[in-house]
Amino acid sequence: MSAPSRESQACGSSASFDISNEHLTFVSQAIDSASTELRRLNLEIWNNPELKFKEEKACKLLTEWLQSQGWTVNTGVYGISTAFEARFSVLGGGRTMCYNAEYDALPEIGHACGHNLIATSTLASGVGVASAMKQFNIPGTLVIIGTPAEETGGGKYIMANNGAWKDCDIVIMTHPMPGFSSSQMLTKASWKFRAKFHGRGSHAGAAPWDGANACDAIVMAYNGLALLRQHVKKTESIQSIILEAGKAVNVIPDYSEGHFSLRAEDSVSVEKLRERVIPIFHSAAAATGCTVELFWDALYEDVVNNMALANRYTNYMLNGLDFDPAEFVDPATQPKAAMGGSSDFGNCSYLKPGIQTLFKINATNMPHTPEFQQAAGSEYAHTEALRAGKANAMVGIDVLLNDEFYQAAQREWESSMEARGRR
Repeated sequence: MSAPSRESQACGSSASFDISNEHLTFVSQAIDSASTELRRLNLEIWNNPELKFKEEKACKLLTEWLQSQGWTVNTGVYGISTAFEARFSVLGGGRTMCYNAEYDALPEIGHACGHNLIATSTLASGVGVASAMKQFNIPGTLVIIGTPAEETGGGKYIMANNGAWKDCDIVIMTHPMPGFSSSQMLTKASWKFRAKFHGRGSHAGAAPWDGANACDAIVMAYNGLALLRQHVKKTESIQSIILEAGKAVNVIPDYSEGHFSLRAEDSVSVEKLRERVIPIFHSAAAATGCTVELFWDALYEDVVNNMALANRYTNYMLNGLDFDPAEFVDPATQPKAAMGGSSDFGNCSYLKPGIQTLFKINATNMPHTPEFQQAAGSEYAHTEALRAGKANAMVGIDVLLNDEFYQAAQREWESSMEARGRR
């Protein structure tokens, strides 16, 4: 694929690809020099997986290392005790370039989504940009934000609601994938919720007429969702599990609970799907004489990819960092790059222009599997995390130095937000 032609199509000649080889060589060498230390941090996180909102070791490890490198660090920021924000600058003024780090793991299978690698790649970008800022006297502010609870919990949703990313101009992060790399991640909007039905217990044999069956209520809601599925778009999905629906067969259950998930192609669509789902639960409650409570989790918005940023990343990967074009996927033309999952980075992309790039780690299975977890600890995965970190660093330097490029990314984002009814 021809990276320069895609760049010119997306950005035009006014946002030309003009960062010098001097910058690229310097950034690559700075990151390579830090590789041994970054590998140590990588394996510390990989060997000590921590679940959502409990990432104390990873947070301490990352923040102490950043402080040792001269960054100003604050922890417990934006409403989460294991979140952090680190800042670095040499000269005042200029733009603010942000990279996100993730470091939470999954129950039982640890870093089977490779968040240890996300943290590593983000630190690599931080090393590269900070070194260049010092070497070339680049104005602006460099920010790394540590974002807990991506797997579940919606850490970035919480942090955004508490003011994170407000003063940032561009936000970038990256994510490992089994067998391909890309300049962008395609996701769906996702909204999970719990339903709790409250009925009235009674003796199932002697006086069932005195009861209100919460098991019937949740089964009715479950079946109502199943009937709705034939009327939703192919880009939409509904998943349901019943967590509790009674304890003894001879007792009318007075309580039931289920966990449910909605996905759609974007945030507007998932909100419309939500509006169709809610009446099913209230109807099930009314039909069985029960009451229902719905508890909505964090909304994971779809990732709004910024092609000005994505194409610049592609240029660096293919033209400066010797990545094999055959392994670099364009999601617009390659179906295998289409994603059915969700990421709370989408919430960031609705706040600021950004991209979530992807890098291959040669895993033999998809994320959230034991095979992916093993690959996430490999030397090969570490090397590719650094390569992605280098490309992301170069995009960040371009944001800091190139007014026209930044303005192209900003204009594209404003147009994307307008199309989604957010402006």
